[in-house]
Amino acid sequence: MADETTKPSGPQLRLIGADGTLDPLMKADGLAEVESAAFDAEDEFQNFYVGGKRDAEVLQPPYNMKRLERMCQENNTLLPCIEAMVTNIEGTGYTFERIDDTAETDEDDTNIKKLEDFFKEPWPRKSFITMRKELRNDLERTGNAYIEVLRNLAGKVVFIRRVDAKMIRLVKLGPAVPVEVEVERDGVKLSVNVAKRERRFVQLLNGKEMVYFREFGTSRHVNKKTGRWEDDNYKVEPRDRGTELIHLKCQPDAHTPYGIPRWINQTPSVLGSRSAEEYNLDFFSHGGIPPVMVFLQGGTMETASRKAFEESLTTGTAARRNRVRIFEVMPTGGTLDKEGQARINVERFGAERQNDAMFESYDDKCCTRIRRAFRLPPIFIGHSEDYNYASAEASYKVAEAQVFRPERDEFDEVISMGLIKELGFPDYRLKSNPLVIENSEMKLKGIELANTIGASDAEDMIHEINDATGTNLKIRDNYDPEAELAQNTVDANGNVVDINAARAQREGEEEKQPVAKADVSIQALALDTLTALRKRDYRELTKNLQLVNSLDGRGMEEFKKAAAALTFVDPTFDADGLADLAGCTLHVLHAHNH
Repeated sequence: MADETTKPSGPQLRLIGADGTLDPLMKADGLAEVESAAFDAEDEFQNFYVGGKRDAEVLQPPYNMKRLERMCQENNTLLPCIEAMVTNIEGTGYTFERIDDTAETDEDDTNIKKLEDFFKEPWPRKSFITMRKELRNDLERTGNAYIEVLRNLAGKVVFIRRVDAKMIRLVKLGPAVPVEVEVERDGVKLSVNVAKRERRFVQLLNGKEMVYFREFGTSRHVNKKTGRWEDDNYKVEPRDRGTELIHLKCQPDAHTPYGIPRWINQTPSVLGSRSAEEYNLDFFSHGGIPPVMVFLQGGTMETASRKAFEESLTTGTAARRNRVRIFEVMPTGGTLDKEGQARINVERFGAERQNDAMFESYDDKCCTRIRRAFRLPPIFIGHSEDYNYASAEASYKVAEAQVFRPERDEFDEVISMGLIKELGFPDYRLKSNPLVIENSEMKLKGIELANTIGASDAEDMIHEINDATGTNLKIRDNYDPEAELAQNTVDANGNVVDINAARAQREGEEEKQPVAKADVSIQALALDTLTALRKRDYRELTKNLQLVNSLDGRGMEEFKKAAAALTFVDPTFDADGLADLAGCTLHVLHAHNH
């Protein structure tokens, strides 16, 4: 008989002879026991759990992992909720920053560049964003997620990857061992010995081969084949060392060290919603309520007719079932003098058959309960009929503050305090980007304000305008902002002169006439006029409008262009209307003086 620790497990069959005892031949050949090599697909770890036939100190999770995955796939609300969590938590991107915000800027920080290079492709042909989404999927479906950390022979982290949560189990903790840890107290780094019980993990391959891992950051190596910890009397060869796992939990279980999904308390709603939908599908697949009920009195239906009639009501498509059919009925009563009569009464059920699917209200309530477990507003799973922009924006802000940002912060802390420190950058941290709802109108007004006070250069302004409006504006190669601002200026006689026109005149082109007389440039006049209009400074506005009205036709066109360029963020402002306002102002002033 095979050794107890290596023999396959499964249902046992003892071969008995005709006399009721073990067959001597079988016993002599060592075949007194036959074991099935097939494993139960329900949980391949079942014989390795604590107390099982092949007890390997593996802890049993509180719920079947594969069943949890299946429930997420089948429920019409659970999957959209999980996708909303994945997209809005892990899909916003990330950056790296110094913890103390000292020394050089982020752009010049070479350490940040090294971190970006590592997380750009932490596993061959897979980005960190994709990996985070896979981990979040595992967290929300099973309550657990695992990151495998791979080191080279020098102990340096070179790769990280996601491991399927359904295939990992926790191993029972062993005795505590002294572990030296470094902490900072009162600004001083100290080394402290702490008694710690270190965790192992296990993965089952092909139903019988077990591969062991150790918890990330443990002080000892573990043999990946046997699960034995390294100690003074036992050294693990580099080729036999198990890799490390970072264990992420969605919600802690009350009785085991596993995590559980946040929706587990709504399991009745998850299962009930599915059952209701399957019942409705079965109801309509079989035609719903019968179209008629037939009462036969004083007669009998032939066997062939009865069978044809029943078949027409129970099989086939809806169009076939609703066809009119005629069946012959023979009377069973009567005498020689008077023939018998068979009566057939037909009761219709047309009104009931037109009703909508059943349990729709129950399904809606199940949807609400499941969504409540995630604390998500309805708009995140497609229920947006009653939303306007204001309510949608409020929903996004509440979800970001109460759900998405806390989850990101928790993940960032795990990566920053563990993995980034192990990479050799203890003064840096991962910072996930927030979920931002951009208001293009407000953003453009901010750009206008920055342009008015001269707080930004032209390149930054164009970049922000493109970002806010979705345009693809570019700065000219020969753009000179100082020359552009001084394009229209005042000559010695007080005339506003176009510099480009003067340059063209010097090059032999036709001389262009001065456009107006003024004490300021057209650009400055447009800016002062717009500012006075928005500040309701009517004295300054009146003064500026008099100058505007003194412009000739070409000068007025230049003024309109300048005013339009300064007010592109205000759809209610009309450059033509401002020019008309200038004429009206002078008309009113002229009437007032007379």
